[in-house]
Amino acid sequence: MKMTNDKGKYSQYLTVAGSYFANKGWVHLLLAGGLYILYKMFFRTSLPFFLTISSLPLMTAIFLLIIKYSKQSFYTLFTLQFLLAAAYAVTDIPLGVATLMCTLFVVVLLFAYGMHEKIDWSESRNGMLMLFLIWGVYCILEIANPNNVQAAWNISITHYLIYPIVCAVIVPLAIRNIKGIQWLLIIWSLFILLAAAKGYWQKNYGFNEREQYFLYVLGGARTHIIWSGIRYFSFFSDAANFGVHMAMGVSLFGISLFYIKGVWLKIYFIIVIIAAIYGMGISGTRAAIALPIGALGSFIILSRNRKACITGISVLALLFLFFVCTNIGDDNQYIRKMRSAFRPSQDASYQLRVDNRKKMRELMIHKPFGYGIGLSKGDRFYPKERMPYPPDSWLVSVWVETGIVGLVLYLAVHGVLFAWCAWILLFKIMSKRLRGLLGAWLCMNAGFFVAAYANDVMQYPNSIVVYTGFALCFAGPYLDKEMRKEEEDEEKAKEKKKEEKATLWT
Repeated sequence: MKMTNDKGKYSQYLTVAGSYFANKGWVHLLLAGGLYILYKMFFRTSLPFFLTISSLPLMTAIFLLIIKYSKQSFYTLFTLQFLLAAAYAVTDIPLGVATLMCTLFVVVLLFAYGMHEKIDWSESRNGMLMLFLIWGVYCILEIANPNNVQAAWNISITHYLIYPIVCAVIVPLAIRNIKGIQWLLIIWSLFILLAAAKGYWQKNYGFNEREQYFLYVLGGARTHIIWSGIRYFSFFSDAANFGVHMAMGVSLFGISLFYIKGVWLKIYFIIVIIAAIYGMGISGTRAAIALPIGALGSFIILSRNRKACITGISVLALLFLFFVCTNIGDDNQYIRKMRSAFRPSQDASYQLRVDNRKKMRELMIHKPFGYGIGLSKGDRFYPKERMPYPPDSWLVSVWVETGIVGLVLYLAVHGVLFAWCAWILLFKIMSKRLRGLLGAWLCMNAGFFVAAYANDVMQYPNSIVVYTGFALCFAGPYLDKEMRKEEEDEEKAKEKKKEEKATLWT
């Protein structure tokens, strides 16, 4: 009898153990085994290999989430641009190839998702896509340029064509409400804070070995340790790129501050703006000041608000008076450097640029289709011919690489793009809040292209931010429709609550 009871207990224990293992036990066993393997590897392998293996579960989880939410994969792409830019500052990675592969991966993933799930592509067939398909034909024809080097074309085509088309297609699919816009701002704000912190570290604790190599071996000191002091560059390729990126943050978050809801979010945006102003200052980039001025001027035109116009004009007037009519703050090297941008006739480097452009003009007469995409600074590609004078800005680079024909077409495409986006904001968006948030992106873009006339700033990660702004404007009418539905639903819910309360009282 006792043996029977013992057997019953054993079988009960086995049943419980089997049930536990079938439900959760195998997970715990797998976790314990994984931890044991990591423990052994920590002492027997190199640190990079250990970190790679230990991050595999996280990377697998992220990969599965990307597949599941392929329609929202633009958030991943947007985040990766900043992560890769930061990673490039600490390790050697082919940044152009890496960003291109990430972009193409997201595109392939989205199309694969579309084969199994129904996607409404109507929002992606927009004016921005049409404009860049026209520009894309010219870029493809540039392959036939006798001076073309395919490796240079492959790298530069990302900024010229791939980012604009990818943003035109994917942004309207991924961003479906105003919260989506705010998430993009939050993702970018984290990178701005990190970049400003890195700039602060460089200023107060010096440069690391990799940064010293750039300065003293590759020759970066010629443009970064100058008469006005040291120009800090944070994670970026140079101080100009850093300064303009921070100025983009000042412009976008400064305007968005008036259209977001929530006290804590407003306080957070103010912190981001202060950090961006600091980064812009320590970069010592004069072209950076042109960006918020251009953004503010565009905001005055697009605001359709008397108070906003008066405020914007007043701020512009005060900035002009401060930098042109006073010497306040000249004892500060960064203010002194910014002030020199308003006095170009007294600036030797500006005069040198003017002389170089005159010499370029004589050479470009015989190059109506340019030297080839990616070859304005393409010494490492060894083209048959190259421009002997360095291009001093992005628009000059477009002129050198695609010729006067390409420059005119490029400016025409972007001119139409700006006009089209402005028309959408002025006449197709009814929500003032949405119009303000989208207008902030468009105004930032206007300021960016003003700065692009003075510096070569169409670099990582600036380009994806710029073309995201244009794509958001084309997604605006749909977002506006959704917002109005939400507002109507909220009003109906409020009315229903009032009726219920009135019924209870009666």
